Amino acid sequence: MFALDLTGRAAIVTAGSRGIGAASAVALARAGCDVCVNYRADAAAAEAVAGAVRAEGRRALVVQADVADSAAVTAMVSQAQETFGRLDIIVSNAGAGTKVPMHEIADEEYRRVFDINVKGFVALARAALPAMRAAKSGRIIAISSVVGRSGKAFMSPSPTYAGAKAALIGYVRGLAREVGGLGITVNAVCPGWVDWGSKHAAAPAEVRASALSQIPLGRTGTAEDIANAVVFLASDQASYLTGVSLDVNGGLYMA
Repeated sequence: MFALDLTGRAAIVTAGSRGIGAASAVALARAGCDVCVNYRADAAAAEAVAGAVRAEGRRALVVQADVADSAAVTAMVSQAQETFGRLDIIVSNAGAGTKVPMHEIADEEYRRVFDINVKGFVALARAALPAMRAAKSGRIIAISSVVGRSGKAFMSPSPTYAGAKAALIGYVRGLAREVGGLGITVNAVCPGWVDWGSKHAAAPAEVRASALSQIPLGRTGTAEDIANAVVFLASDQASYLTGVSLDVNGGLYMA
């Protein structure tokens, strides 16, 4: 049986208390990984995810940190390294959107979106790289979006959100070139329409119907679909993939 084995490795998943982050944390644990579950506000949800990680026989660490706060991210990375004795994988999943059109967006809202989506990735990668460089091994994974590739989606996100997700892809490509010679891979996952919790519960029926009509596989995605891609990119089987933006969208967008 073909298996993705991450036994003995350690990971950090930001925004790991729900949705794609929670599914990724559990999937990594199922593959053998110890996991630091990051959260910003919902401690109970993060503890529940940690419980699911431990149920897979792996160690879990729960850390509260706002990824827009670089000092807090650095402290989280240090805590994870101290707890697990190593750090092999980071999954920069924390994200924030906005529906404010370009001609109305204020600097504060612009900064909020870029601080969480882009600065959060930079802070996490920067803090994790010294250990990865010393080990000459590592997996850096950013969760971008179909809108970072196509510039649009069904519910007309702001160009600020699309720009932030596109910036992530640029950072992934640049960093992949910088650290490739050290055995560190850097990749992005670009989800399409993903149903989890209440994220798309309020979408009008006609919007959902339009989405399904444009997805060749005929269904919306799940958090587990994205988590499966995360585990693959974290595995040895993906050791020759770097600088990749992996579209996981049922065929909605094909580059």
